[in-house]
Amino acid sequence: MNGIEESLQHLSDRDYALYALLMSEAMHRKQQLTVATDTLFLPAIKYFSTSGDSLYAERALYCKAHLDRRLHRMEDAIQSFLKALLFLQGSGNDEQLYRVNTWLGVVCLSEDEYSGKVRYSKEALNAALRMDNHFYKNLALCDIAIGYLFTNRLDSALHYAQAAYDAAITDSLPGQLVYVYTDLGSIYAQMGECDKALEYINKSIALRPEKDSIAILGLCATKLDLFRKLRKYDSAYYYFRKAVASSSLATQADACNYMAKTYYQMGRAADAYPLLLRFTELADTLRKQRHTAEAIALQELYRHEQPPVENLYWHSQAAERQNNVYMMTILSLLSLWVASIVYFFYRRRLMRQQRQFDSQKEELHRQRKVSSESLQRMAELEQKETKLKEAFFRRLNLRIVQEIEKGSNILLSDDDWDDIVRDADLIFDGFTKRLQQIYPLLNKEDLRYCYMVKMQLSQSEMSQIMHLEKDSVKKRLKRIRMEKMKADSGVTLEELLRQF
Repeated sequence: MNGIEESLQHLSDRDYALYALLMSEAMHRKQQLTVATDTLFLPAIKYFSTSGDSLYAERALYCKAHLDRRLHRMEDAIQSFLKALLFLQGSGNDEQLYRVNTWLGVVCLSEDEYSGKVRYSKEALNAALRMDNHFYKNLALCDIAIGYLFTNRLDSALHYAQAAYDAAITDSLPGQLVYVYTDLGSIYAQMGECDKALEYINKSIALRPEKDSIAILGLCATKLDLFRKLRKYDSAYYYFRKAVASSSLATQADACNYMAKTYYQMGRAADAYPLLLRFTELADTLRKQRHTAEAIALQELYRHEQPPVENLYWHSQAAERQNNVYMMTILSLLSLWVASIVYFFYRRRLMRQQRQFDSQKEELHRQRKVSSESLQRMAELEQKETKLKEAFFRRLNLRIVQEIEKGSNILLSDDDWDDIVRDADLIFDGFTKRLQQIYPLLNKEDLRYCYMVKMQLSQSEMSQIMHLEKDSVKKRLKRIRMEKMKADSGVTLEELLRQF
């Protein structure tokens, strides 16, 4: 194909469109699709879409959809796949119908379009059944089960996962059992049947080779959560140690999240808190990596985006126009050269100075932008950590909140208040001491109101705890803010305490 490039201008419209299609398919199979490949897709799609060659039009659209998917243009990918399906209607090409519908399901799942995942996976299953292709059939059954799992239709998910298991046994596809077992484990875990879920997860791990460590450790994180639900904390910790050592940041994040829940369930809130912070950091890193991948794709698109050369159909006309422009340019340059030779060196020096100035200006702008983004990022992280701490402080005192919600008559002892003080100082790094250093007029009862504000309790809830009317609580909070903390009238007590 590369050897005939010099003869392309002599090809007919159809032959060039066919050349463009074959080159696109070759690049797709070698996983070398780039933004520049659009210059091949477009002439092939345009010609075959209007020539009646629906098979070739579908093949070009199929390649374009995979390029869209690689560049994170998911909506464009869906549209390209759907257009490909239109050209496949009535073709009897079940092999390609299976592939297009399967990939449509993949893109829908990535875009959280779970109903679309189910719909297109069922179309893929129909194509596999018409071909009597046992391997394709099993893959489609697993895809349908996953789609129903994400839509929380667990009975349907279990039905298709079980059908995939039966088909793998009947059709002698032992290699598929590892994926079927994983699906069954996920479904039973979602249904709350932890023992069955563990049974199938263990079967999936047993069938996987040791080199498949990322998947195995991901399943270890799942086992950690299952043992947490079964209150088998020693086993949960054992699998936490395995999962957190994974090279996958997603598995590490799951392990920290599940182990934090385990510690909290055990009443070890102090151990849970650092794991929650680590989970937040990992989740932020994963979001940043995904954003970076999308940004790289957009940068590539920007660098290469231009009005595409639709095909070499225009080559001869473009060459003629280029010659005309060339001659006009030469004449213009000859005319300007006589008038500009005197100023040549002077202008060159000015241009060099201007480029230096522009470069310095761009660098200054870039540094300001980086600095602004860093400051914004730091502020967002600090705000997120503060909210996490406040929510965690509220959960530590869940018993009080639950009693309030029941409308019970609450009477907190000094020991209860001591527990609240201890939790506040632990989570907010010496909250009481730092608050008293800044506002020495606060007495013991004033501090209790501050703890309740940090616990995100309403004035009505405070009135239940302190056995006062709501108006009295409101006045007390105002007195603390205005008289004890000397705050401006436009600042709330919540805002004052947020920095602590």
